[in-house]
Amino acid sequence: MTATFEVEDGQGWSDTNAYLEVEDADQIIENYGNSSDWSAATEEQKQNAIREATRYLDLHYYWDGYKVYEDQALKWPRYEMYDEDGNAIDEETIPEVLKQACAYLALKVIEGDTLLEDFDNESKVKKTKDIVGPLTEEREYVHGESPDKTYQIADKLVYPFILDNEYFSTDIERA
Repeated sequence: MTATFEVEDGQGWSDTNAYLEVEDADQIIENYGNSSDWSAATEEQKQNAIREATRYLDLHYYWDGYKVYEDQALKWPRYEMYDEDGNAIDEETIPEVLKQACAYLALKVIEGDTLLEDFDNESKVKKTKDIVGPLTEEREYVHGESPDKTYQIADKLVYPFILDNEYFSTDIERA
């Protein structure tokens, strides 16, 4: 069975799995630093990367606003959404910056990143050191860096659309 590639166009379809067409990703990647890896990839590889990037966007971020349609497959389109300047976003729109974030993440997939990876942080730790007084903690990871990857370009592009972190925080009071 061949995987499907259905792009959301703002209508809230129940069978979509991508936020942008391959041609749109091609243009975005060309505009922001052409990648030879992306250019060398096949249409199917690009579609797979866009699907994975879309899935990452939907699973990684807590979006502000509300889904427009109850049975839409993806988290977008949304209503009661505003851009960084406070302008309302049409509820039948997939914002350009969301498409740019998706293209950026799809490029990362083509370059070999695994956006959604199941791992146990402890299995990636090579060396740890804990000293209780005066509180020292030291970790060395197997591949030299923490396995908790962040994608700052994507984070900055979608920042206006994510819920404020204060929404998820809990106030703790001493008795």
